[in-house]
Amino acid sequence: MGFNRFYVSIILRVILIVIMGVLFAFMIRQEDKIMASIISFVLIVAQTILLINYINKTNRNLAAFFLRIQSKDTAVNYQDEHVMKNFKGLNFSFDYINKELQQIRIENEQKTHYLNTIVNHVKIGIIAFDDKGKIELFNPEASNILHCEACKFMNTLFEKCPDFHQAITDSKTEKTQVVKINLNAEIQNLAIKRTLIQIGSNTIHIISFQNIRRELDHNELESWQKLIQVLNHEIMNSLTPITSLSKVIRRYIHQDGVIKKASELDDEIIKDIAINTEIIEERGRGLVDFIEVYKNVTKNPKLNLTKFKITHTVEKIQKFYQDRFRSEQIEFEYHIDPDLDLFADESLIEQMLINLIKNSLEALVDSPNPKIKITAKKSSEGILMIKIEDNGYGIPESELDKIFIPFYSTKENGSGIGLSLSRQIMYLHKGSISVQSIPKEKTTFTLNF
Repeated sequence: MGFNRFYVSIILRVILIVIMGVLFAFMIRQEDKIMASIISFVLIVAQTILLINYINKTNRNLAAFFLRIQSKDTAVNYQDEHVMKNFKGLNFSFDYINKELQQIRIENEQKTHYLNTIVNHVKIGIIAFDDKGKIELFNPEASNILHCEACKFMNTLFEKCPDFHQAITDSKTEKTQVVKINLNAEIQNLAIKRTLIQIGSNTIHIISFQNIRRELDHNELESWQKLIQVLNHEIMNSLTPITSLSKVIRRYIHQDGVIKKASELDDEIIKDIAINTEIIEERGRGLVDFIEVYKNVTKNPKLNLTKFKITHTVEKIQKFYQDRFRSEQIEFEYHIDPDLDLFADESLIEQMLINLIKNSLEALVDSPNPKIKITAKKSSEGILMIKIEDNGYGIPESELDKIFIPFYSTKENGSGIGLSLSRQIMYLHKGSISVQSIPKEKTTFTLNF
């Protein structure tokens, strides 16, 4: 209805201007009506100006509306303050749009406040900056961890924390890394992750980091306790019979604190002494071998890094075990992109995969349909994952956190060093190894590079 009034008003004004134009054209030809001609012309000009102003009123309302949107001023009620009788429909639309924008802005402010509260609440340091090094976000926990106030530019932060600069430079995108840095004259262990996001034409770098020294200390202490338990078990297994047999021999050759003469020892006692000394020698040799193995485990071999095809390595391992696969009727398959490369020490990786497959073979004993499967692929974050899966008897949940401890083994004659060496190899490659197991269904070892 409001728009109809506008159209009627425009039409009437145009008709009036046309009529005045016709009158002006008629009267200007008559010499006795010069004054009337002048008045007609003035009225035409006045009507034209009024028509232009009338039309521009709409433009001014639109301009005012969008100007307030541009300046983020949505508090004006257009229906009440900027309404002309002929534009009720248009101004109603203005007011509706304005209220919607107000609601959207309120919701955005609430979400922003909510996210800021979370960022300020979490016990993880978060810093966001652009390509020019201007800091967009610096939460309180970042200040607490780095022992410095929030900065406006990364260069200022790097001057205060040079080790943190090096840690960020060395970090890989979308991959969490643990680094040791000197903060406030104290060595701290930080888990750092760097993420890149694109906002318009700007690239924003998001650095999240957490002080995990307490967790590492706890895990290290727990690992030492488990290792000491295993070492104690292994050493005592050898020392106990050595000690007891030594006491038996001592009783044989001593009487009232005096060593017996050889003539006082009968053949049976001499035979027992010989047997006992053989057992002592055997247990002593086993203890020496154990110490040698321990020394090898604690050594870090120097890596010979090369780029090689994963399929090539897996095919070599398949040939290595093919006779056993055939004799034990084990199905072996692998799904790997032929072009997938790995930059690592091929010899160590091959040794580790052989050990993991050997474990799978031992787990598949008495399995009705034994199967081993190897897959390898790169994740969207650029992490290369190799998985070794079997459908053997699996690993009990109570053993999952112990299988990587050196010398710990659930097998009767196991050395307990295979998986600990595998973890050490992955550590040297700055990767990780993990295991998932569903007893009597499947076990999967995952290598992340």
